[in-house]
Amino acid sequence: MTFVAITMTAAEIDEFLADTRHAVMGTNRIDGSPQLSPVWYLYRDGKFYTSVYAGCAKHLNLRRDNRVTVCVDGVYPDARYVTIYGTVEIDDEQSPWRDEIERAMAYRYHETSEEAERYLCETSGPDSVLLIVSPQKVLSQNYN
Repeated sequence: MTFVAITMTAAEIDEFLADTRHAVMGTNRIDGSPQLSPVWYLYRDGKFYTSVYAGCAKHLNLRRDNRVTVCVDGVYPDARYVTIYGTVEIDDEQSPWRDEIERAMAYRYHETSEEAERYLCETSGPDSVLLIVSPQKVLSQNYN
């Protein structure tokens, strides 16, 4: 069996990342080893957003070293993936802009507005920070 890997176009990458999928975010631990975590995300206007608890391993790692890798897999039988290498800006300020991004993420991953609003009530606030990934390199493959 032969597999041919084809790189996706920018439009195909945008379409792929617009679908509701999970991502795995890789940060660098203090000893240099990788810290991998599944995350929900929002990809908008060329930026990758995710919200995490302040003080979690991802947050602490990124405060020390803002380099990050994010991989989004198509999940079998979809044999595509996108990997983003970039840097993170940490937004820990409460603002209407940040609220809108977090709201869009919550609605993306919940089937009803009631579920999304309940999730927002339980997770938003001073205990969360918004991570904004600015891609420096994007790799993609389409094995379909």
